[in-house]
Amino acid sequence: MELFIHERDEVSYVALGGRFDVTGVEEVEQPFTEATTGRGLPTIVEMSGITFMSSLGIGFLYANTKELKKAGCKLVLLNPKGMVDTVLRSSKMDRVMPIAYELEEALQLLGFERASFATDVPKVDAPPQPETVEAAPNAAAELKLSIKNETSELTDLYAQVENFLEAHSTSQRSRYVVNLALEELVVNVIRYAYVDFDEHRIDIDLGIVNEQFILVIEDDGTPFDPLEALSPSLNPELDQEGDEDLDFEVGGLGLQLVMDLVDVMNYARVEEKNRVEVRVQFRNEGAAPFASG
Repeated sequence: MELFIHERDEVSYVALGGRFDVTGVEEVEQPFTEATTGRGLPTIVEMSGITFMSSLGIGFLYANTKELKKAGCKLVLLNPKGMVDTVLRSSKMDRVMPIAYELEEALQLLGFERASFATDVPKVDAPPQPETVEAAPNAAAELKLSIKNETSELTDLYAQVENFLEAHSTSQRSRYVVNLALEELVVNVIRYAYVDFDEHRIDIDLGIVNEQFILVIEDDGTPFDPLEALSPSLNPELDQEGDEDLDFEVGGLGLQLVMDLVDVMNYARVEEKNRVEVRVQFRNEGAAPFASG
């Protein structure tokens, strides 16, 4: 995760790049907070370098937005790209963290004139993200992995899954949704499934059948049906000042995002294990998902 900070007397400007997931939040949490809520000034967060963002990244930005609001300041997101923009809008975060696509627009949302702000602000360029990749010859149609219930296992897990996804001719949207489902579901298991401190195994099976990814995650944690834990609290309400506000649990937001973007999600308790199956159809970014069932 990359972080660049440009401090001015009247505004804070922070540029982010990379994967804004559970490990990305941990990497930038302290310097980001010091540069934004620590200064208590209007803030612009440049997002064009973000290639992936989960509910933990969204929740982190939202927490900083709420702290800045206490100081009478706003936080504006600048130029999120592709599926990152889609996820922000799907989660309704654009209603509490305004999104701008030009620096001048962001400054206007904060009440500034462009001339009052330096134009040589930092930016993290995202690597090229082709809409569709060429399938590798003889690419394996299934990936089976098993990890310990520790967040330190996630970096290698995500790398192996990304290599698998890139080996097949699929859209950027499909790959993003698989990554999102993997992050939200596996992190939930690691954080909440176990009542002891013992080592457990989480099994991940990712395959391709009939132009769709099928992701299966199994764990031996306490029974938990994600379909029964979906958050109903993503509709905005007016706060005391008449502005829209959202009150939600980040975990509930993550499950809701998965349900909004995947085509199918099913749950079963099999042989004392939780088994979650997710299906993601090969589809371009703008296409609507099938009904879940």
